[in-house]
Amino acid sequence: MRKLYIKCSDERSRFYSIITTIARTEEGLTVFKEACYPEGKEHLARVASYGPLLEETYAPVKACPASFDGTRLTFRYLAGESLEKRMRRAAAAGDAGLVGDLLLAQKAILTGSPDNDTDFMTSPEFEKWFGDAEAYAGCRGFKRSNFDATASNIIFEEDGVCFIDYEWVMDFVMPADLVLYHCARDAWYHIPELEDLLPLAAAMRLLGVKTDLHVLQRSYEHFYNYVITDPGGLSFATAKRAALKEHTGLADLKRPHLPSGGQGGTAADMWRDCNEAVGVLQGRIGRLKAELAEEKKKYAELDDAWFRRWDEVRAEAALNKAQFDDRYAHYMEAYRAMETDRDTWKGMYEDVTGSRSFKAMQKVKGVIGKK
Repeated sequence: MRKLYIKCSDERSRFYSIITTIARTEEGLTVFKEACYPEGKEHLARVASYGPLLEETYAPVKACPASFDGTRLTFRYLAGESLEKRMRRAAAAGDAGLVGDLLLAQKAILTGSPDNDTDFMTSPEFEKWFGDAEAYAGCRGFKRSNFDATASNIIFEEDGVCFIDYEWVMDFVMPADLVLYHCARDAWYHIPELEDLLPLAAAMRLLGVKTDLHVLQRSYEHFYNYVITDPGGLSFATAKRAALKEHTGLADLKRPHLPSGGQGGTAADMWRDCNEAVGVLQGRIGRLKAELAEEKKKYAELDDAWFRRWDEVRAEAALNKAQFDDRYAHYMEAYRAMETDRDTWKGMYEDVTGSRSFKAMQKVKGVIGKK
């Protein structure tokens, strides 16, 4: 076996620190992953079980087969072209349109199974990995997620698409926005030219991500801190960063060794809690602004509709009044004519009944009637 590439992810906690090796073997190029510490073997065993879950969730996308012998996790090296390589080529060509198309292709892979859709609901597992979930309440969710489906881990082969290096598969409900954000933003971190062609904020809008980016970033940072920090609060990554500083003070040397929540870590804990709270509030404000804009739009539409209806009713009332006035005038004219006729006939009646002939006739009728 000839080793061609070695990467040590030893800045993580003892449970997740691994060494990745690409080697040429009798079977061809092969990828090996080994735990740096005994505690990490359980993580590798879980990764070996993720392949079938991914193929069930993201069919027809395949997962590069993995096997674990109790010590070492083994993958076949895939010779296809990664999505990251295609993005780098598009970025070098200055083709923003192609970058957008590739981004949408990545989204299509992650959202291709309607059966995986659900409404997000928080869980102890989610909060353990990503912190506060309040900002995601009511969002679209995924029942299961390949949280590591970054551009570098999506390979295009002649017979289809394949996931590689799937370390972080979340078998609990995740916010869709957070999964899309993490899987896409990784390319913007590794290919700086992308930001000039298609800023990350614009890329998220293209993907339909509506959650505030600050909230999404806080969730990612919580995930990262969970991966690099041991349960006791120790972080080798923090200690290594302090050791690499040009000037390291006593406080820098002490801080990594203080358990979270201890007396020396209180300020850091308070800062982190406040920072996460600010992120949650920013998310709420963003959502409230969107709701307010929507309500304003609805109000404007209703207002416009009511004004249109008011104009219609007012015009209708004016027409009805004109018609009523015409009818009223007609009836009053007829009424006055009838009054005139009545007075005329009354006068004629009085003239007749008051005449001598009428009275004489009445006397004659009276005499005849007595007989």
